[in-house]
Amino acid sequence: MKWLSPLSTFSRQCVFICFFVLLSSQVNALCNNTLFKSNFQSTSNPSHGNRGPYPGIFNRTVVYDGDVYTYYVSLPPNYNPNNATPMMVLWHGAAGAGTAPANAKAMRDFWRPTADANDFIVVAQIATGQLGGGWVPGVDIPLLFQIMNDMERYYNIDQNRIYGYGFSAGGHVMHGIMLAYTDVFAAYAISAGVLEAFAGLDAPTNALRKIPVYVSIGLQDTTGPNLLNLSRQNHTVFNNAGWVDGQNYWIDEFNGGHQIDFNIPQKSWDKLCGKTLDN
Repeated sequence: MKWLSPLSTFSRQCVFICFFVLLSSQVNALCNNTLFKSNFQSTSNPSHGNRGPYPGIFNRTVVYDGDVYTYYVSLPPNYNPNNATPMMVLWHGAAGAGTAPANAKAMRDFWRPTADANDFIVVAQIATGQLGGGWVPGVDIPLLFQIMNDMERYYNIDQNRIYGYGFSAGGHVMHGIMLAYTDVFAAYAISAGVLEAFAGLDAPTNALRKIPVYVSIGLQDTTGPNLLNLSRQNHTVFNNAGWVDGQNYWIDEFNGGHQIDFNIPQKSWDKLCGKTLDN
């Protein structure tokens, strides 16, 4: 590298160190995996899967307990099987019988522009509840791990950067999954999901790691027992269990009701993208 030759050894080291520090300070803002792809970040844990088609959107299937289940995937345009790539698992809300497949596909498509722009994979699972189109934890949680295993076999997933997102009923259960499996998931985001509905108020205290969480809730979301108030109370529960605002806990109250903030994919990714199982 002749352009460095006029510099002293000390100067060359300073250039490298300063460049590294600059990149490190920008990881949460960039959210484009610069540190990970440039080998400045050494905590990646690649699954080395390399048999799946890419890029684009795909339907995949897994077999669980003798039954075949479909799930929806989006691979970003810059996906490269030689690079360990972060993955976001998406759980939709319950909207009535027969709506789960359409809701899962819509969730994947909603997150896809942000995932494509920031180079991460999204996986949208379909709830198995027959009556309300919602989640059956005894089936859907083990099915989630089956889906993750399938993705890790067929794609090069960064197993230190697997994230989750859930809306409403999906958010309720997502709290429970993430707080119970803090050794599997790096961080997660929730829209209109509360601890009381599934995880329980002791879940943060019992968690083995202060997994980063981004909470989004509408200022007019008084659904059921008033999800806005419960979300604010959950905020206190997390704080009392050791979570720190602006460090591993964020609550964003937007002007809306029981709905998804249109900007949540990018807003939550900006906060969570630099989080790994090591931080």
